[in-house]
Amino acid sequence: MSQARRVARNTSFLTIGQVLAYGMNALFLILLARYLGVDGFGVWNFAVALTAFFSIFVNFGLGTLATREIARDPASANKYLGHVIPIQVIFGVIAFSVSALLVNVLGYSQQTIYVVYILTVGIVVTTISSQFSSVFQAFERMGFTALATIISNAAALCGAVIGILLHVNVVGIALFYLIANGVALAFSYALCARDFFVPQLGIDVAFWRNVLKEAWPMAVLALGVLLYFRIDVIILSLLKGDAAVGLYSVAYNFSEATTVVPTMFISALFPVLSRLHQEKSKQSFTDVCAKSIKYMLCIALPMAFTVTLWAPAIIITIFGSAYSGSVLALQIIIWSAVAMYVSIILGRTFIAANLQALNMKIVMTTVVFNVILNVLVIPRYSYIGASYTTVATEVWDLSLCLYFLRRYGHDLGLRSASGPPILGLSVIAASTVLLWSQNVPLLLTTVIDLAVYAAIIYKLGLTDDDKLLIAAVLKRSGEAEAET
Repeated sequence: MSQARRVARNTSFLTIGQVLAYGMNALFLILLARYLGVDGFGVWNFAVALTAFFSIFVNFGLGTLATREIARDPASANKYLGHVIPIQVIFGVIAFSVSALLVNVLGYSQQTIYVVYILTVGIVVTTISSQFSSVFQAFERMGFTALATIISNAAALCGAVIGILLHVNVVGIALFYLIANGVALAFSYALCARDFFVPQLGIDVAFWRNVLKEAWPMAVLALGVLLYFRIDVIILSLLKGDAAVGLYSVAYNFSEATTVVPTMFISALFPVLSRLHQEKSKQSFTDVCAKSIKYMLCIALPMAFTVTLWAPAIIITIFGSAYSGSVLALQIIIWSAVAMYVSIILGRTFIAANLQALNMKIVMTTVVFNVILNVLVIPRYSYIGASYTTVATEVWDLSLCLYFLRRYGHDLGLRSASGPPILGLSVIAASTVLLWSQNVPLLLTTVIDLAVYAAIIYKLGLTDDDKLLIAAVLKRSGEAEAET
């Protein structure tokens, strides 16, 4: 099977699986938002944001490293998995101790403290599950990765429904969430044991020293990424309270959910990029990255524009009138997703090219930029200011990534690639104003806009090779649906 078709097949499996998983996760968050209310949902999102920082320490970049190294040397899979899991258990114990100390010292309510305790245990379970997904990804068995993700989200959704029916509080919801994490881990273990190998756990201090030395830049990179994705929630919680966190999180979570496409695409592409770089195929490596960015831009711009138009209906219909304050936040923050569609690709490009140390420096610079902006803006503008800060941060990070990749000989041609999508966006923006002036309904306006945009991209933005590849993806998507 050709490289392009293999990526198309794996992207199809991942996208189908992740769309289902994201749908269940979206329903999970909607149920929680409506059931817990603005303040309770704020407690949940604060705990999730805080424990996410500790998940970086527990994972320590070892999942990404495993995918890269196993893709290059499949025979090392059992050794990597069996020797990495004990490290993560040890790191998990440390993470729990530190998180427990932190929330008690900061004086949070007992309810918030209990939720943090439970979710911290959950991140250890989830991190171990992710190691199995790294093995599936390295062997390009993306159907397994998608299936594990579906099971995890389905278990979490069932737990939330049971908790709501039993009228438990946010602590009870956290307990059911922990049980769901355990179910997902058991399923991933069973898949690995059945189709690959039974993990042989072991302690090898020399191996630990080597992999931690290799992985720490990825861990710092992940921490930096999380800082500028989640530090706003921590600052909002400390300065503005649970309600501001709840309103902001509704908008942020929806925007984050729209990045399913680049996330799944790069999951399928990453092993290919790693091999291309290993094989010293620099031009092929650069060409694949450039095409990927072009595709992401073509999708991201109309997505953000459509969400901006529909934000009031999305928020009020899905989350309820209590979250009406989230409408403007969503209309702002959705544009950060446009930059994320590209930066998600670039982040893994740095790692595939063994430039994770450079990417770490870029991310840490971005973190400083983000923290300073949040500290300056949030006290006065609350969660709306945090929304603008997220957009500015993503643009800053994208600019730095493109600059340094070009310096290292990977000119991805963003200017030429962005021309047709920007033209298409400008045309549909103008057409929307014209249609609204004629009182055309929003649904019909949206259909016309997307049709016009698609025509512009098809005529001006796609080469013959692009069209053939898209046809292959659609064909494989249909085959994947038939298989499921």
